[in-house]
Amino acid sequence: MYKFLKLIGKDTEKYKKVSFFCLQGQITSSMTYKVYKALKKFHPENSKAIALIINSTGGSLAHAHIIQRKFDLVRKKHNIPLYTFAEDYALSGAFYLLCMGDKIFCNKTSIVGAVGTQIQTLNILNLLEHYKLEVRTFNSGSNETFLQQLDPLSNNTSTNILENISEQQNQQLQLQIRQMIENRQNKEQVLTGSIFNGQQLFEDYKFIDGIGQYLNVLSNEYPQNKIENATQKTQREKMIEFFESKLK
Repeated sequence: MYKFLKLIGKDTEKYKKVSFFCLQGQITSSMTYKVYKALKKFHPENSKAIALIINSTGGSLAHAHIIQRKFDLVRKKHNIPLYTFAEDYALSGAFYLLCMGDKIFCNKTSIVGAVGTQIQTLNILNLLEHYKLEVRTFNSGSNETFLQQLDPLSNNTSTNILENISEQQNQQLQLQIRQMIENRQNKEQVLTGSIFNGQQLFEDYKFIDGIGQYLNVLSNEYPQNKIENATQKTQREKMIEFFESKLK
């Protein structure tokens, strides 16, 4: 209908939709794949605005960057405003995604911030020694085994490599966030790695644009436009999943 109205010269603005994408849980390849699928069926020419609804404690910085790039390309190519909303959490990499919004909103009690990176490894050396197990590793490079779960914490080489990687990632994360929030107030205080609630960021730091739930905010900003969940499965997708489950 949108294309038909445009073809006959009718005003199409009120028929455009405001599409929101839900980013829930850890930022992993699974979230990136869901975003890819949602954007594949998304029609930006029929959109008045897009919004990201974020509820995540973080995850992979690499996949956070991939997701950010995908939405950034869409909004710039089609000149669509992007809103970001924090629900319960928007920490670390999720805070990075929150900061990409042209307008940023939180709930009063949203837990946001914690800008930083971490690398976790599990050392199983004592477990192997207890069961008298031996691992034999053959490698050609000097740093090939730095992520092995066999090094004692006193191994300075592995520790230094991990610390350097973590610091490099943190610097990259801070740089990318600074580029997105260069016009926002008190950005240096927000990027210290501290954790804030939404009310603090709005009232004390003047960092975000407002306090509010995404449906209320979007309805007020675009009262004439339909709001739809772009990550919700279509009826066709639900039917396919249903029959596939029956065939298993």
